[in-house]
Amino acid sequence: MIDDMQSEAEPRRIRTVVLLALAGMVAGFPVGWVMGKMGKAAGVLTLPWSDDVALSLAATFVLAGLGVAVLSVSRRGHAILANPSAPDYAAAIHPPQITFFRLQAGVLLLAGVMLGAPVIAGAISHHAPLANGAPLMVAIVAGFALQSLFNVMLWRRADEVYRQVMAETGAVCFWGLQGALFLWACGVKLHVLPEISSWDAIVVLMGVYLLASTVLGYRRGLG
Repeated sequence: MIDDMQSEAEPRRIRTVVLLALAGMVAGFPVGWVMGKMGKAAGVLTLPWSDDVALSLAATFVLAGLGVAVLSVSRRGHAILANPSAPDYAAAIHPPQITFFRLQAGVLLLAGVMLGAPVIAGAISHHAPLANGAPLMVAIVAGFALQSLFNVMLWRRADEVYRQVMAETGAVCFWGLQGALFLWACGVKLHVLPEISSWDAIVVLMGVYLLASTVLGYRRGLG
């Protein structure tokens, strides 16, 4: 019986992932189009690769956060968030679970805004550099502090599976990127690899984090 249930759940999980991917592409096209138009209007025809990736990741985080926020306002949405594989619309979702979903939305939205804000500010001031970036930096610091608080609240409300995914994602990012950074630094020191900026490094980190959390979450049945 358990094997039959698992065999039925797997196709549903695959369909869910495919539908979410298609929805992401449909939503991502207009976002990319608008961002491109904004860049041209600001006189920015090309951006460094790390800025392009940062904007793509920022859009992904914002769209995901908005998606979670929208789903968190209805009973049907609660069921999908609680069990994306095979939502049980008749199941009762408790208020703490709804709070958990909304905290997730807040973390994703803040991540997207903080990652995209420096790139957008730099693009807007392409012809006239920012006279003072301190106000934006203060806002980013405040956003980071708020996001950290949300993450602590998420950890305290999470079950063991979710905590395991968070811990595994952190381990993959730390150990994997630590080794990659060490090897790259050696290559730079020996003049066989190009220098990278701190912004390039953090963009790579965020990309790896997003990929690792998605893959590990799916494997644990969270998506």
